[in-house]
Amino acid sequence: MNIQDKLIKARLNLVLDKCFFGSLALNLKLVENNSCQTFGTDGKKLIYNKEFADALEYRDLQFILCHEVLHCVFLHQSRRLERNPEKWNIACDIAVNNILEQDFGFIPKGAVFDLNFKDMTAEQIYNKLPDEQDNKSYNGNQVKQYDEHKDIKGSKSEIDEFEKDWKINTSKAENIAKESGQIPGSMNIFIKDLMQPKLDWRAMLRQFVNSIAKNDYRWNPPNKRFVHNDMYMPSMTSEALGDVVVILDNSGSTMQYQKKFLSECNGILQQYDMTLHLITVDTEVNSYKTYNKGDRIDLEYKGCGGTDIRVAFEYIKQKYINPSVIVCLTDGYTEFPEKETAPTLWILTDDCEVPFGIKVMVQ
Repeated sequence: MNIQDKLIKARLNLVLDKCFFGSLALNLKLVENNSCQTFGTDGKKLIYNKEFADALEYRDLQFILCHEVLHCVFLHQSRRLERNPEKWNIACDIAVNNILEQDFGFIPKGAVFDLNFKDMTAEQIYNKLPDEQDNKSYNGNQVKQYDEHKDIKGSKSEIDEFEKDWKINTSKAENIAKESGQIPGSMNIFIKDLMQPKLDWRAMLRQFVNSIAKNDYRWNPPNKRFVHNDMYMPSMTSEALGDVVVILDNSGSTMQYQKKFLSECNGILQQYDMTLHLITVDTEVNSYKTYNKGDRIDLEYKGCGGTDIRVAFEYIKQKYINPSVIVCLTDGYTEFPEKETAPTLWILTDDCEVPFGIKVMVQ
């Protein structure tokens, strides 16, 4: 088995056995580049040195795939700022390896690991490391450097796009892991903070939908490129969104935001092949209407009293809608459904806790 197939197999087994990490790994394209001494990632590609990767034990290979994924999840490539690069690299590796050790039950020989920093962020660890820290040793011990850390370089908009993409990737992976009962306990302390982005809601809405359109992996049909090797990998859909559900909380407190929100939905409706299911709700479903690409949403605005968003989610089941994404504008003064059935974006007029998905505050 060549190294490319070996990496694909390792990633596939992660999808089956550790689906949170495995589904995230699918977002990184495997690229051989022997100018890289070990492994590395720029947030889009997982770059590997053929000779180095081929020499790793299989379990170490899976470990390093997850290691690279978590650098992206925690946005380490864009968070260094003016910090010392070598000291920052060690801090990031400690943060990532401390998490993975809890799920894998081991640390590859020579990899940096220190339980004194358990459940700490890279920034917290960095501030506690000695200033003379270098990237080849830690606490006087030689460190086996598994990856080359690559800062994200580009404009602010490019960096913002990288960060938004990985917040969305993480939300999707969390949903998949919850469905299969495989959410890693080591990530629980971090998931909440990762899923609360401080972003412009309009940009987040478009980025969220765009990510689903471009990166929605499906098992049926499988990816034909790998079937001849008896490897069944998910295929990627085209830029067609299918069924999108938009839920509009019809309470009076959302009134001033509804026109802006639906204007953004209209923009998305012009861009993608989709069926948009618009549900307005208070304590019951007030209206339901579908729109297709090129249509324009025309809604009579009515402010009402209390809200129970669960009614809208139950209505989705009753109508046998299988949404690729759910977007909900609400003030948050409602009971929430317990279980996520599709990637969900909550656009909130008032800050509150949500049980799943990504939340962003409307400004």
